[in-house]
Amino acid sequence: MSEPIDIPNKSSFKINEVCALTGVKSYVLRFWESEFTEIAPLMSSSGLKIYEHKDIEAILLIKKLLFEDKLSIDKAKLEVKHLLPREELVESSFRDFVDEDYRQGSTFSVPSSSPVKTLYQEDKLSFAKKKLNEIISLAEVIQQKHNW
Repeated sequence: MSEPIDIPNKSSFKINEVCALTGVKSYVLRFWESEFTEIAPLMSSSGLKIYEHKDIEAILLIKKLLFEDKLSIDKAKLEVKHLLPREELVESSFRDFVDEDYRQGSTFSVPSSSPVKTLYQEDKLSFAKKKLNEIISLAEVIQQKHNW
């Protein structure tokens, strides 16, 4: 049984720091990135991968599921989705409320002076404000969780 790892109070980590913290080799980490959507490092302006706390938590969970619990990759994917559903929930709830045209960035054929278009734009704006408030509240929860 592995001991819990104390993740330093930093906002971002380079790949070598993540490897040292988690004990996972860089080539394994790159493979896991291709298999698990929960590991999603950002790219810096210089092209380096930058990992966040959520990525390290996902890596540690995946490591436990694969190495300690001896789950297959497919079973580990299901378990990770069950245990770390945050982003998937935000994305799926966003998809539920946004129509196909809006998601694809299509142009509208309704004249700009039409009250229908104005109403539609107001609906999108109120939806966007609602979703932004939900994201802000989720960020506050995460902030409190990590004592940022």
